[in-house]
Amino acid sequence: MYTAIIAEDSKPILRNIEALMRSTELPVQIAFTASNGLDALEYIKANPVDILLTDIRMPKLDGLALIGQCRQVNPALKAVLISGYSDFEYTRKALNLQVFDYLLKPVEREQLAEVMQRLVAHLEEQGGSRKGLPEGLVSPGQPRPKSSEELFRQLEQYLQQHLYSQLSITEVALQFHVSPSYVSRIFKRHSQRTFVHYYMQLKITEACRLIAAKPELKVKELSEALAFADQHYFSKVFKEYMGVSPTEYRGGERG
Repeated sequence: MYTAIIAEDSKPILRNIEALMRSTELPVQIAFTASNGLDALEYIKANPVDILLTDIRMPKLDGLALIGQCRQVNPALKAVLISGYSDFEYTRKALNLQVFDYLLKPVEREQLAEVMQRLVAHLEEQGGSRKGLPEGLVSPGQPRPKSSEELFRQLEQYLQQHLYSQLSITEVALQFHVSPSYVSRIFKRHSQRTFVHYYMQLKITEACRLIAAKPELKVKELSEALAFADQHYFSKVFKEYMGVSPTEYRGGERG
């Protein structure tokens, strides 16, 4: 589970973003919200935080100054800027400061889910959350498989059994009593893919099987069954892997 905080001086916008974040069902916990940059900075100085979502224009300390000072405390912190259309050029320049991405107001669920999906995938590829076990650590009574190849086969089987849920690399690592970074390397070594890409490929393959077996299923039903954040994100991922949309694929199957 990754820890995030939101800094936004507009209470309605803050409540909306917080609610949207919770609705994405991503492995991200909102640990703190702040109405100004200074309060957000003080929290980050005292607590471990993975993700910062911050407005640009705030009292006491603006978003860019907040990010700059937070980086001195936590260089690994990933920041997402929230801005109005009038701030767009300002926001674009901020991306050069290694801001992960930006969200335009009014923030919509699809926009937020897409950015956060990529951010979580990025964090997982870097080695999972700080709560993961250190490299090579095995819990008592849970021996590690004899080889990395054996572990890969077990991981693959586990993912196959959980295509209808949404697993993070951290959850899988804890299940097998190894570190997220070790799981990441296992997938790259034996599949030449990241954990996220491999898992998505399995899900899309299952989606194709379902389309062929149950052509009456709607795209939304497929998306929900396979635990995607929403049908738009599912359609986007499907097209990335298959070259066509789910609807186009269904038409080809019938043809």
